[in-house]
Amino acid sequence: MVVELLETRLEQEGAFAFATGRIRALEAKLLNRAHYQRLLDAADASEAWRVLAELGYTKAAERKLEDYEDVLTGELRELYALLAALSPTPERTLWLQRRYDFHHIKAYLKAKLLGEDPTESVFDGVGTVSPKLIEVSVNTGVWSELPPELAASIERALRAYESTHQAQTIDTVVDQGLFTYLHTATGGYSFPEMLVAIWADLLNLKSLMRAKLMGKDRAFAQGVLVPGGSLDASRLLALMDAAMETWADELRHTPYAEVLHRGLASLTERRSLALFERLSDDFVTGFLKRAKLALYGAEPLIAYVLAKETELKNMRILLVGKLNGLSKEILEERLREPYV
Repeated sequence: MVVELLETRLEQEGAFAFATGRIRALEAKLLNRAHYQRLLDAADASEAWRVLAELGYTKAAERKLEDYEDVLTGELRELYALLAALSPTPERTLWLQRRYDFHHIKAYLKAKLLGEDPTESVFDGVGTVSPKLIEVSVNTGVWSELPPELAASIERALRAYESTHQAQTIDTVVDQGLFTYLHTATGGYSFPEMLVAIWADLLNLKSLMRAKLMGKDRAFAQGVLVPGGSLDASRLLALMDAAMETWADELRHTPYAEVLHRGLASLTERRSLALFERLSDDFVTGFLKRAKLALYGAEPLIAYVLAKETELKNMRILLVGKLNGLSKEILEERLREPYV
């Protein structure tokens, strides 16, 4: 039985050989630090848009600057079309797309319950389920056509909001559903399992920081934690009884000590989680770079998709920042670490 499982695993990994070769070629086209420096040095958003076209974003040459959101969303759609085309075992990578379905649940629940405009939060053609189907399901209360994990998250979020009437409840409950799904969907493969655990740990730490700043107690903190992390819930909740400046020392033997140390220092000084969020993203990128050592398997494909997502996030940070007249120094602080 063990031999059969091993043979099946090796066969699956080998099936990704073509995808890995294609990904190695695409990795060379990702933006590096020198490319970002050119973009940072651009005098304004219009010049940055021209530089972006020169760096391989061909749609930037065809479209106007004011269309940047459409262009970046189009890049995201193309990224996931590539993922679908290259992945020989879709179940190994489908969870990457399913994250957007949970994101769309949040957008449409907030539209229904809070009157928020979901338009800018919807990425049509990126998830596994049409955003329109999610919208209809949320508005009608009929979600039988949705995958069970999505339907369950909508139902739980609606019940939780009815009890609390707090907008944050929607994010919390849907995130809990997402991480329950991710933990199951990546089971049996160490690289995505470890990645999901890192995401969960960093999200939990950020949630605890917010709870502490709001003066909340352990009971509240327990309700906002997501499952699937490597840090035990009791250990995390114990932080609520300690001063925030001691948290990095309390977790000094974990991989997150430096992220916490620097993030908390910025939080104390600026009352902002922005640096912690950037350091968290950089920590994830550092983990993803392990995939560069993989000869084949799903790891290079997963890492490339997430690296490209980070690149698109950086493009949005740069363009929006320059449109709003932010300085080069501020933008440099906000940019995420490139994969290459």
